[in-house]
Amino acid sequence: MWRWIKSVVLATTLVATCFANSAAMAGESVDPHILPDFYDQSIPRYLQPSLANASHDYPKPYFDGCHTQQNMIQNLNKCEYGNLKSKTTVVLFGDSHALSWFPTVEKLALYKNWKLISLPMSSCWPASIPAWNSTTKILMTNCEMWRDSAFTQLAKIKPKYIFVAGTSGFSTLDVNGQVAVGQTRVDIWRKGMNETLNKLVADTSKVFYIADYPIATSDPINCLSHAKSLISCVIPLNAAVNFNWLQLEHDVVIENGAIFIDATELICETDPCAPISNNLIKYRDAGHLTATFAKSLFSQLYRVLKLTSIN
Repeated sequence: MWRWIKSVVLATTLVATCFANSAAMAGESVDPHILPDFYDQSIPRYLQPSLANASHDYPKPYFDGCHTQQNMIQNLNKCEYGNLKSKTTVVLFGDSHALSWFPTVEKLALYKNWKLISLPMSSCWPASIPAWNSTTKILMTNCEMWRDSAFTQLAKIKPKYIFVAGTSGFSTLDVNGQVAVGQTRVDIWRKGMNETLNKLVADTSKVFYIADYPIATSDPINCLSHAKSLISCVIPLNAAVNFNWLQLEHDVVIENGAIFIDATELICETDPCAPISNNLIKYRDAGHLTATFAKSLFSQLYRVLKLTSIN
């Protein structure tokens, strides 16, 4: 019911702002007459984090040795947060986009008196598929090692809840070693995500899959640093979100008995999406949230989770 209501509201919003989005994608100016009044305002003088610091506003694991990168092996003992003596353990699993949610999930863990284990690994998507780095043209074999290690640990830990997130902009290879595109890419992802979710669902009472958030079409920090008003920095949702892929994610997650959470409405109150909310800068770069903004999403995420009867 909640999903259906949200879809109707979102569809109505998209129709109402279709012209604005099309113009923005074409590089034209957005008509201010069809946008909320606050878009006309100048960039707030006092922002959190500041424009000077926003690009460095990383979540805690980046600073305490728990941001697992390609040349590292995850150490679960060093990556525990919240109430370390709690009998309830929850896990955050995925790539750097999952790590963007760390401040939100950590605040939730502190509020619920849970122990949180952070398992994300940079550039390694949750789906059990080959991870291809489209920039370096390298197959990231460490991703498979990390994923297998994580599955082994999760089977031992048996956490109460697992929060999964990952980028929708991944690259992978087909059976011939070629970069997968089109329906082949979809089929590979579906098979790989089915495999991942089957394992995760078996190891916990609930799996929460947080769909990828809207991706900025350019560097929001640079735009906010030079623009005179917010209207110059808005992010059209039909450029920032692949709604067909979002529906695919939803269907696969539900089919596997996990719980789907659409991050779009948590991040963006309007369409086009403003790069700031309540004077908080949302993005530290085009693809990652600031830790400050992510932490502020605790209440919204908790309201969604309460609908699933978490305890």
